[in-house]
Amino acid sequence: MDIRLERRIFYNNIKIISFNTMVLALAYVGAIYLMINKNDLSGYSLIFMGEQLISPIGIVMFVRTTLIEDEYGISEMIYSKVYPYWKNILYRIIIISTQLFFVYSIFFIPLKIIGMDFHIANILFGSYATALYLGIIAMILGYMSKEISIGILAPFLYYFFEMFSKGKLTKGLYLFGMGVGNYISKIKLFSIAITAIIVFLFIINRDHRKLNRY
Repeated sequence: MDIRLERRIFYNNIKIISFNTMVLALAYVGAIYLMINKNDLSGYSLIFMGEQLISPIGIVMFVRTTLIEDEYGISEMIYSKVYPYWKNILYRIIIISTQLFFVYSIFFIPLKIIGMDFHIANILFGSYATALYLGIIAMILGYMSKEISIGILAPFLYYFFEMFSKGKLTKGLYLFGMGVGNYISKIKLFSIAITAIIVFLFIINRDHRKLNRY
């Protein structure tokens, strides 16, 4: 493996990915941060904000991951390259996942620094797992439909369904499991997201090879 080439491709994907969504996510989180009364916050209220109020940013940040080439009309050029396309997508997933974790850290770490009593590791990871899970769903649906609207709408409907059904149907895979004391559900959602990424990259590699045959 050519390390210098991989590094160049990685940096190139950083340039390709729009940071506008992360800026909007930070603005959204900042607005929540300014509106809350930090003296009245409890562990439950932080869980509510992390799981339910902030988690939809994962959908917005991930949905365009595989649609950038189509948006700029360069898909034929990208798909025909010798360099595996799935690696480009993998690098983008890594970059966006890091951005997402950064946004959550910006929200929770200052609250811990000022002396609030809560389990930051549990709440940070659990909230991040929900946002990542929703984001991966958006990314996969965006790839399958080639439509940003579908990639956004479907996971949002899932999000609202879970909010109103309170996990009656999804049970151990309830999106907002921390709110009912089910922290194991976060490990399950995170594991599903990682597995989905692996399968998704395999499918992209298969599709890319098929395109290269013609």
